[in-house]
Amino acid sequence: MNAPLVSARGLSRRYPGVLALDGADLDILPGEIIGLVGKNGAGKSTMIRILAGVEGRDAGELSIGGTPVGASYGPHDAHAAGLAFMHQELANVPDMTVAENVALGSRLPRRAGLLVDWPTLHATVQRVLDRLELRIAPRDRVGDLTVVQQRMVMIARALFHDARVLVLDEPSTSLTESEINQLHSVIRAMANDGRAIVYVSHRLREIVEITSKVVVMQDGRVTLTRPTAGISERDIVEAIAGAPRGNTAKATEARRIAGETLLAVRGLGRPGKVHNVSFEVKTGEILGIAGLVGSGRTELVRLIAGADRASRGAVELEGRPVRLHSPRDAIAAGIVLLPEDRRHEGLVVDMTVRENITLPSLRRYRTAGLPFIQRSSETRLARDMVAQLGVRTPGVEQQVRRLSGGNQQKVVLAKWLARGGRVFIFDEPTQGVDVHAKEEIFRLIRASVSEGCGAIVISSDFSELVSQCDRVVVMREGALIGSLEGPAISEAGIVEMAYAN
Repeated sequence: MNAPLVSARGLSRRYPGVLALDGADLDILPGEIIGLVGKNGAGKSTMIRILAGVEGRDAGELSIGGTPVGASYGPHDAHAAGLAFMHQELANVPDMTVAENVALGSRLPRRAGLLVDWPTLHATVQRVLDRLELRIAPRDRVGDLTVVQQRMVMIARALFHDARVLVLDEPSTSLTESEINQLHSVIRAMANDGRAIVYVSHRLREIVEITSKVVVMQDGRVTLTRPTAGISERDIVEAIAGAPRGNTAKATEARRIAGETLLAVRGLGRPGKVHNVSFEVKTGEILGIAGLVGSGRTELVRLIAGADRASRGAVELEGRPVRLHSPRDAIAAGIVLLPEDRRHEGLVVDMTVRENITLPSLRRYRTAGLPFIQRSSETRLARDMVAQLGVRTPGVEQQVRRLSGGNQQKVVLAKWLARGGRVFIFDEPTQGVDVHAKEEIFRLIRASVSEGCGAIVISSDFSELVSQCDRVVVMREGALIGSLEGPAISEAGIVEMAYAN
């Protein structure tokens, strides 16, 4: 058996409030095409960042070519060891030539040690392009190429640098069927040459067709490593979903009969981001939006909240169209977005708890219409909201940056509850908070939909959506592809929709 090109044993990595990797093992052998799959937050990206030297590891061992790497291992070391990474976003310089892009990161050949030897560089790059059977020329401008050709330029760069391991993150995004076949042909040729490919994709049909081994991650661990031969898409879906988590009785209790239609989204779209999405939110309802990273969830709610302008479609609140030219329009109508990046988009962290809570509502505290704030009334409201939401803080004059993640999220909610709203949109509301804080936040979300309001919740933790939401819609590649209600709401059901071909 060939020795692994890369071997990871017991890798662990912890972030505040999150154990991203929990004793994960991975072997990458010469000639393998590994399909790496898992839900959002399963640990795939953290594993890749550690292999790339972008992140350190808290525990575990990593060996490349049989040689252990130390704690100082970084991106330059990964490059020198023959590891290359092709991310979903194109990483080329459009105004440079194919040859210049392929040779990025290396010393160009020189004449007399001074001038770039362009003929030699072009000839070397042409040999790489020939190996990939690419019908492009070294002198072509990369910005003039198709998407698949630009992805091939990134692969050519890896070959130019003689990479032995190539990690491809969602490489078939935006490609046609014929372009995907071309990409797969190149990948198979590289594997036949003894190189190893790690293929990260949510398209399970591709995983079954192109890979030789499937590795499934869940909750920071590698839960399945199996040869692809004989494995089905259904097997992979079940492995990705794993055993159901949470209290089933609690999940059933959480679902209640919703009221009348509160918010209606009709054919909403934005080119390249969101495609013809329609759904409704009822009064008293928590609607979950599920999907993988890049599925268009955040892009959708930004359109609903007026943060981005839709090119088509309409949003109605209680049967009346809402003009959404800016977030101000949405807020005036009663639609508020609590963004994923709460520290930069949801709060002013250098201001106090009081100032953050009352910021959207300052007009209420003016004295006789003058631009002077009634501090006593402002302070009274802030103290009431802190008590109501259980914000743990020494006082309302505490700087927000000194609060924990969970308490910062409560301050974001407090300011919008104080301002008043009809539809509350929560984008990853429990990100980076501990288990106890998560339970408190969802208790507050449930309370926020009482008295004729509604809520939309985006979460990468599908178990949260299963246990807390009354209904779940699933997005993939910018489109809404299905809805789950009642007993049908399950992690397996969400995973199956999110990974459907």
